[in-house]
Amino acid sequence: MNNINLDAINATAEKLKNGEVPSEKFFEVEGRWEYGEVQFSSELRFENGSITLNTDQPIPSGGKGNAPNPVQYCVFAMIACYCTTFMTIAAKMGVEIKSLKARGYSKVNMKAVFDLVDSPVVEEVGITLEIESSAPLETLNEIKSLADKKCPAAYTVSNPVPFKSRIKV
Repeated sequence: MNNINLDAINATAEKLKNGEVPSEKFFEVEGRWEYGEVQFSSELRFENGSITLNTDQPIPSGGKGNAPNPVQYCVFAMIACYCTTFMTIAAKMGVEIKSLKARGYSKVNMKAVFDLVDSPVVEEVGITLEIESSAPLETLNEIKSLADKKCPAAYTVSNPVPFKSRIKV
């Protein structure tokens, strides 16, 4: 249902419950700074293949504008994660979603980025879902409320999460 493999989800939940698989999953991405047409690239590997993603800042921010900027990827990741969580919860509840479109944003204070003010760099992030379903709005709002709590990306931007950075030479 909703392009979600509930059998796989249920099997994984059972394995987690029985201690057959680790209860934590560590997601790691490695990339490198480029000195050409883009500024940063990373090869992401997944079960059935891999893809190379590139980023480049817009020209006013010091790049060449040859690839999406990193914040666009952050917003994409946030809405993709949120929609996946929303659709999984809907499928588990037996709610069919005929169509789902998402619009996300990150409101960045450019004066803070350029050290012109001492303010938060990101002022707000948000998601709007456009849904086609025969389910009542009350049910869709219940799914949304659960997605707000269960989506890793929504959790990360809504709660203090330890951030660690280090230099290795």
